[in-house]
Amino acid sequence: MEITFYKEIDSTNSEAKRLVDAGKAPGFAIAAERQTAGRGRFDRVWQTPAGNLALTFAIPAPLSRADLPTLALMTGLALHDILQSLMQDSAKVQIKWPNDMLVNGHKVSGTLIELVGKVLYIGIGVNLVSRPENVPYETFSLADKVKISLEELAQALTQCWNMHLNQWLEFGFTPICEQYNAHLYGRNAPLRISLDRDRTEWASGICTGVTREGHICLRDQNGKITSYNAGDIDIIRRL
Repeated sequence: MEITFYKEIDSTNSEAKRLVDAGKAPGFAIAAERQTAGRGRFDRVWQTPAGNLALTFAIPAPLSRADLPTLALMTGLALHDILQSLMQDSAKVQIKWPNDMLVNGHKVSGTLIELVGKVLYIGIGVNLVSRPENVPYETFSLADKVKISLEELAQALTQCWNMHLNQWLEFGFTPICEQYNAHLYGRNAPLRISLDRDRTEWASGICTGVTREGHICLRDQNGKITSYNAGDIDIIRRL
């Protein structure tokens, strides 16, 4: 997949959309080392100061969209695999459902997936050389553990994600569901999930993993298991 690198841009997702609108065929990637208007899930600001990686893949949306929600989880597994290979045994990489990356419990990466017409935009942000401050969770920068250039990381992520994408397009999420669960943050432990954008509605219980449909499951104190297809896992910042 072709990658176009930018020194600075408003948003790699926005630039990818502009290129498609201008006639460029999906099947390309946009990378930048600084974003001035990056966004995350729930329209949150995603900080990309100079030197960190912002990367967007633009691909045609699959004709069959039954498995589309699990694309986020497949992306999370691809990110896990490449980041854990970089860390080796120096740190533990986990997936915070559906596709945030944690290193030793600290957030290092986030993903925003958007479907516009017949095109999917998969935006990934990675703290490469610095970490955001003044956020309600602990953060991590790859530079704390490994040395890799932005271009090398973008190429490695693109290659790994493409491999996972091709497998997902052919076989779906079911064959990799167990692998995803093996790296899931909070599995078999108490979790709390906010169910709305304003974080006023919550669900809690013991996390039993995700289903083949990509839903996360919580078991309450009475043993009842409920699955959720959307939400945001709460990570309490340690004081």
